[in-house]
Amino acid sequence: MASGKRYTTSEQIEEMRREISRAKQKSGRRNTLNNLPGKDIKRDNKKNRRLTKVIGWVAFSITVAVLLGTLASVNVTKSKGEIPAILGFQLFMVESGSMEPTLPVGTVILSRQPRDKHNLKAKDIVTFRSSAGSVVTHRIIEVLTDDKGSVSYRTKGDNPISSPDLELLSPENIIAVFIMKIPLT
Repeated sequence: MASGKRYTTSEQIEEMRREISRAKQKSGRRNTLNNLPGKDIKRDNKKNRRLTKVIGWVAFSITVAVLLGTLASVNVTKSKGEIPAILGFQLFMVESGSMEPTLPVGTVILSRQPRDKHNLKAKDIVTFRSSAGSVVTHRIIEVLTDDKGSVSYRTKGDNPISSPDLELLSPENIIAVFIMKIPLT
């Protein structure tokens, strides 16, 4: 013992084991394989996987419900002869060459319902219902205000051979304002 080393006897080791065993019994823990650290991790991983699956199914179910609700809403709106909007956004397809080369025939455009139909500017592209009832997408080329302060718009397609539309556009006939064309091809 002069060298500072301590040697433990087998009796002392056995006594330490008994003390550890008593302490575990007092705390309610059993010395079984289920209490090994590796088993706890495996159990936690199984719980995490189950929780992840449940969350995944809930998210999937909510997504399907929202999509079905949206589809039903679009169909009801179309059956009434109106143009469907989702969160204020609408999709339109360009069906004539009046907006070429900016918007070629077949282009799908994303538009939004305008915040203020009376406060649009020249160069805005708008989708509107003409007096004949057709849906048209043209560019505002001039904003006109009469003596009473009422606003109207002169529109024209971007195609160079197009001439300005004969009738002035009333803000009430505006359906949406162009945001972007959607690249589908």
